[in-house]
Amino acid sequence: MSWKGQRFPLQPGTSPGSTGSRTFQAPAGFRDSPEPPLAPGEVVSSMYTVRHELARGDSGGVFEVWDMLLERAAVLKLAWRDPGAPSLVPEARRCAAVAAHGTAAAAVFGVGNHRGTEYVAGERVAGVTLREHLDAAAAAGARASAAELLGRFLAAARALASVHQAGYAVGELAPETLLVTADERVVFGRFALGQAPVVGSAAVCLAPEVVTGARSAADPAAVAAIDLYGLGCLAIELALGQPPFLGETPKALVFAHVHQRPPALAELRTDLPVELADLVGELLAKDPAARPTDAAAVVAQLEIIRERATAAQRSVRVLVVDDDGERVRQLWSAVRRAHARSQVDAARDGREAAAKLTRDRPDLILIDATLGAMSPGMNALELVMYARGLEELRDAMLVVTGDGMGDRDGEMLSQLGARLAGDRGRVVEVVTRLVREVAAAPRLTARRTLVG
Repeated sequence: MSWKGQRFPLQPGTSPGSTGSRTFQAPAGFRDSPEPPLAPGEVVSSMYTVRHELARGDSGGVFEVWDMLLERAAVLKLAWRDPGAPSLVPEARRCAAVAAHGTAAAAVFGVGNHRGTEYVAGERVAGVTLREHLDAAAAAGARASAAELLGRFLAAARALASVHQAGYAVGELAPETLLVTADERVVFGRFALGQAPVVGSAAVCLAPEVVTGARSAADPAAVAAIDLYGLGCLAIELALGQPPFLGETPKALVFAHVHQRPPALAELRTDLPVELADLVGELLAKDPAARPTDAAAVVAQLEIIRERATAAQRSVRVLVVDDDGERVRQLWSAVRRAHARSQVDAARDGREAAAKLTRDRPDLILIDATLGAMSPGMNALELVMYARGLEELRDAMLVVTGDGMGDRDGEMLSQLGARLAGDRGRVVEVVTRLVREVAAAPRLTARRTLVG
């Protein structure tokens, strides 16, 4: 019997339906109770020690626990005691089925009973929701690079494909419903055992065919296309930091999804491959028949897009300007270890460097701070000024290495857009980071020309 249906003695000064100062609170274990059904330190099935409450959902309360037998963190979802509360077994089976096809679901460790209440124990997914990740990036003024966006979008598409392969649908692909781990694993809220929300902030299906009533979100034949539309919306938010459509009211929001054209990703993010923008446009087609056939097809296209983008990356050309042979050898080795497509050349003085700058057009120029100190010729600052005057080197990264640069010259370097790396003891680490930064910088994608 529900606590709502039981007879409880009224507190003095109250009566049925009154709003007295003292009101009844539901006992622990019921959905409306302010008290968690499990207390920290409580042991479940002689195996799990409760650490703290994580969340509360429609089907049960979620706790982080410690698996004493296997000595690992885990999650435990305990069903509500309310009459008619759903069993957790279907959810456990759903997660187990999806987990067998990939990493889009939390692994299930077991199902049991604690004091007459059903529970499911599973994997503790160490991650944050994509919404939290995007908010943190926005607060820092950062935006995902083309390579990062492609990787994260491909991870989400692969996760969706594994869900569909297991015979299920996600239902809502909103940033609030996706858990993202440090290694870019994506776990959907519907398969996270309560560790992430199942629905997003809109709390409504925004696929145009559902909004107009042409298809039902519960129609098994429609759910795959609905998920693909959600994947397209997710791609826009990953790329632009905001959803494809905005509305001041729910009615305005659903109207936009039905009638407005999605943002032109190729124009707003020119660093992204044009093919990616085209694929996202197809995912956001108003007609579900115009979207890709399935998530597996999207994964296959994304893998080709990423492979093509990687193949199109040019080799990293590095020029080391230093008259110390041992330092040149050290930098040469560090560059070659930093990137497989790196090419290294060296110059002993400013004159030789000037000739190689115009001939080879290096992407990264490492200049010793003491250049010209012991012999006539350009010093480090003069060589930087010369390089900055060359139109063909406007995008090159200029770095002065070593400790021989004064404060005033350092300020001038900054004004010229050059960097100062003064710690020779960390030269391998610094050079590795610089080479990889240059290699990761995407080429600008040429705008398409309409023919006809």
